[in-house]
Amino acid sequence: MKSCRTVLFILMFFSLLILMADAQEQELTTDPSLESNLEQLTTSVYCYCGCVRETIRNCVCGTAQQIEKDFYHRLVAGGTVQQIRADYLARHGPQYSALMPAKGFNIVAYAVPAVIIVLIGVVVFLVLRSKRNAAVAKVPVSTEPQRSTSADQYEQIEEELRSRSEQRR
Repeated sequence: MKSCRTVLFILMFFSLLILMADAQEQELTTDPSLESNLEQLTTSVYCYCGCVRETIRNCVCGTAQQIEKDFYHRLVAGGTVQQIRADYLARHGPQYSALMPAKGFNIVAYAVPAVIIVLIGVVVFLVLRSKRNAAVAKVPVSTEPQRSTSADQYEQIEEELRSRSEQRR
């Protein structure tokens, strides 16, 4: 009887822990726009913890969790994503920005992949077209009309079939 009470107590304890964790998670995700803003913030800056260069959303350290809670509370208090992000980067430095601003030389980094893809497409197109033209040029054009199976050939085939069938008999 005592072991049943102990098991029941343990089950109730873990159920309470699960309910508390669920309530805390629901507290952080009540408003969809708030959740969207929080996700935008946590994916646009790196954690300064020093573990691995991960965004706050992906970092698993306690520092990242604390930063996420701070972002959440600042969003609830009425802060905008841009304000909070600017404050974070002003405090910790621009090296913690996960977004590459489209300014100066960074524009080249945005444009070069598209240009390379277009150039590769043009090269592939030209190579395929030249191979097709080369294959067409190699096929000889016959001036003689193509011969189809004539009546003489049909007669010859019939004669051979008759002679073979007679040989079998």
